[in-house]
Amino acid sequence: MAKVHVLLNRKGGVGKSLISLNMGAVCADVCGTRPDGQPYVAVASADPQGTTLWRAARLAEQPFDVLDISGDVGNIAHLKALPYAHIFVDTPGWAEIDPKTGQDPLGNERYGQILRALLDQADDVIVPILTEQDSYEPTWQTIEWVVKPRGIPYQVVINNWPPAEGQAYVDGTRGYCEKHGWPVAQTVIRRYRVHTNATRVVTQYNNNRVELQAREDFYRYALEHGLRGAGDRIGQTNAVEA
Repeated sequence: MAKVHVLLNRKGGVGKSLISLNMGAVCADVCGTRPDGQPYVAVASADPQGTTLWRAARLAEQPFDVLDISGDVGNIAHLKALPYAHIFVDTPGWAEIDPKTGQDPLGNERYGQILRALLDQADDVIVPILTEQDSYEPTWQTIEWVVKPRGIPYQVVINNWPPAEGQAYVDGTRGYCEKHGWPVAQTVIRRYRVHTNATRVVTQYNNNRVELQAREDFYRYALEHGLRGAGDRIGQTNAVEA
């Protein structure tokens, strides 16, 4: 049974596509391939805008299977039955709806239906946050309105931090998360120009200093998130837990 890891934040541009692709790549690199040569890992796009699909199509080599699950809400219910150890899912944002009205904060539009179906399948949720205050409120809404009420394990990860801006931005963002009692990863994913190169994922980066540093962040985060290599294969004890 596949473990389903959902990348979720109401705010766009926080790096859900980047993280889903690169976590999928690292996971695939560590898990290897099945005896038939097929990957143990898939990256799925539930975003009708298709950012992940676009990036994956541009890769010189895809180390994982790529799934488009944005068109059929009913099929999302069968994700865990697919022949993978792990599926990393990129998701769309959604419109803000005040939960005080009694409405489901995901709403009744197509995006909301997709997200509800996914969260019913999720083993855990990864919530990217930027070191920018305009990402704080959408992250709060994502966690407090959507994730926590469903009781799904989750973890916040600070993403796309430019080190030149200083450690204070990381400390401030981490402090905001900790003030709300959210589990936040020790690993911080730094901003590197190489991450914008859509033809490669981190496992395909060159062995120079900068690209090795960029790759390190995702391997560290995969390790912190619980990836265990051979133990993550189908039929064995597999977990990437928040």
